Amino acid sequence: MEFVFQCGWCDGDNFFVGRQVGFWVDKWEVPSEWDCRFCDGLNYTPDPPWEEA
Repeated sequence: MEFVFQCGWCDGDNFFVGRQVGFWVDKWEVPSEWDCRFCDGLNYTPDPPWEEA
């Protein structure tokens, strides 16, 4: 499943493909911190629920 996160620095949309964790249908793993693809600013993934892309 793909999720979208907004950069806290430039408000750019960043997309990540979540990896399903175990056999749970509603549990996904995404990076806990990431660099924005537009401004290269360091961001932290918010707590779920996340917005699907």
